Amino acid sequence: HIRIPMRRRKKKNAAPKLSDVRRQRKKHLDEKSDTSKDTANRLFSERKFERAVEAYSLAISQDKKDPTLYSNRSAAYAALGKFGKAFNDGETAVSLAPKWPKAHFRMGYAAERSSRYDEALKHYENGLSLCAEDSRPNPKKSKSKSNSKPIDSISPTPTRTHLKKLSDREILETCQRRVLRCCRLLHLESRIETDTKDPFYNMVRWLKEGGSKFPNLFMRRYRTNHRGVHALRDLDYEEEILYIPLKFIMSSLMAKSSSICKQIAEAKIQPASSHTWIAAFLLSEKSKNKGSFFYPYISILPEKFPTIPLFFGPDLLKELKGSFALDRIESRRQHLKEEYEMIAAKVPEFRKFSHDDFVWARLVVITRVFGIVVKGQKTDGLVPYADMLNHKIPSDTGWCYKDEKGGFVITTTRRLSMGAEVFDSYGRKCNHRFFVNYGFSLDENPENEAVLRVLLNPGDPEAAEKLSILRAFVRRPADLQAHQVPCRYDQKTKALFGFCRICALDRKEIIRFSSLMRTSQTQQDFLLIDGVGPVSIENERRVLGIISKAARAGMEQFETTIEHDEKLLAEGVDNLNLRNCIVMRLGEKKVLKWFIRLAEKGSKMLNMSFFRFRYEVVRTLYEDKRFDQYAEEVIEPLVKRERAF
Repeated sequence: HIRIPMRRRKKKNAAPKLSDVRRQRKKHLDEKSDTSKDTANRLFSERKFERAVEAYSLAISQDKKDPTLYSNRSAAYAALGKFGKAFNDGETAVSLAPKWPKAHFRMGYAAERSSRYDEALKHYENGLSLCAEDSRPNPKKSKSKSNSKPIDSISPTPTRTHLKKLSDREILETCQRRVLRCCRLLHLESRIETDTKDPFYNMVRWLKEGGSKFPNLFMRRYRTNHRGVHALRDLDYEEEILYIPLKFIMSSLMAKSSSICKQIAEAKIQPASSHTWIAAFLLSEKSKNKGSFFYPYISILPEKFPTIPLFFGPDLLKELKGSFALDRIESRRQHLKEEYEMIAAKVPEFRKFSHDDFVWARLVVITRVFGIVVKGQKTDGLVPYADMLNHKIPSDTGWCYKDEKGGFVITTTRRLSMGAEVFDSYGRKCNHRFFVNYGFSLDENPENEAVLRVLLNPGDPEAAEKLSILRAFVRRPADLQAHQVPCRYDQKTKALFGFCRICALDRKEIIRFSSLMRTSQTQQDFLLIDGVGPVSIENERRVLGIISKAARAGMEQFETTIEHDEKLLAEGVDNLNLRNCIVMRLGEKKVLKWFIRLAEKGSKMLNMSFFRFRYEVVRTLYEDKRFDQYAEEVIEPLVKRERAF
């Protein structure tokens, strides 16, 4: 018999158990969720934060009970500056893992960056209390072989140290640092802007409600009428820290469109300074009281300027005897008086403001004004809050008006730590400008200047010819020149030397110089006094004698010596105005002393041979770079030409 194999009938599969289906479904979702999480972690490490948020959101939609996903997405939101959403995700992570320190850290960081320091402190302290416990959540381990690290160990800010596995000890140390930081910030809550009784509170609220932005700055009061702006957090290089819209800027362009300034223009009055337009507009707005849009800003302006020398009494002005600052103070006082009387005489409405009112307004402008360019037009303007920054060189900031933003912007020029004062620069100026215009003097100011008065000797037999030469260069009285010069050989100092070189010409030099002038005029060259170069060794020696004599005469005008003033400052001077007077006159005397030394050293070098001169220059190189410039430009060519051997 042949056996024929029978085809076996397939058995129908038994119905799968419900538990197996759930297990398989859960396994599939876990693998899919872990894959999304790995992708999100990778995107975060690549600083693609927006895509990382999307990937975390996808992972969360697949597993809504994993606290690390919410913690990671909180970090991504924080990196994007979306601290509200970062806080919400941190809160969800805390609800899923109440004893996980990292979740509390996420909430604390988001609250801190939102300036809710008391709340941040609470969450940091909660994290600290849990750090000692081994309460780290045990999320599902991914079976994926991805090398990406868990993002819950990444710093919440996008710093240069991206991926670093934080141990519980490191979390503890981080929380401790943040607690101290929040305590400092909470201490700063006593800053000016938080005092509802302070006029600055209303000004800040007025600015912020109108679209101004300066979330990382605060003002601190040091004493009456003296305050500064500080960083509320660490500030990065080239970070925009302040934005003030155009409508808040009291500019000369805005002022000219006002009623009071239109009347001044119709009276055909042309003020010597654009500051007068702003001052008139300021007075007009101030008279409206609370009806003025600018009232919150006007209310914080100082009522008096006790540190401005215009208001010094005889006792303080006596301390400035010998200083040319006295002339500048009197000149400023006279100028303001004449300008007020001129406007009041032709504009009836302006007469409701007193002379003192006008002086106050002009001082407000000069102590706070910024020069800006708006849509291609140069103008001046008062910029609220920006004018609170104090002076320092080099400054911490740069500023400008940006047409594309429609406002005034301040940007940092270097990194600043939290709590540090933020400085602006009023420019490189001589102390007399800081003193007369702003009411302060700098202890060490390389821009200091002094006045040297040089007189053409009327008994000189060649005086008439020298005077005719001088008239070709200067418009002021040619026989007497008062030169305001710094202690370096720059354009101002060259003008002084040029004047002295003409005064020191002998007969032969006059003939040669006159011939040179005729040639220059034929060639249509413009003769400038600072272009009169060295004539000869003998002439330059006489020039240095004239300058030394003028500097010594200037020193004799002061009643105190340099040593006396330095001793007073070293011992300490409580009266701020008196101290500024001492610093002002001391700076002038140091400049005069430098010119005396320049004359002595220069005269010695002019007597040297060229070989000896080169040796001396090398020996004393860099002792005084300011003198080195004079030696290089003047002495070396003369000695090389006349004493080469």
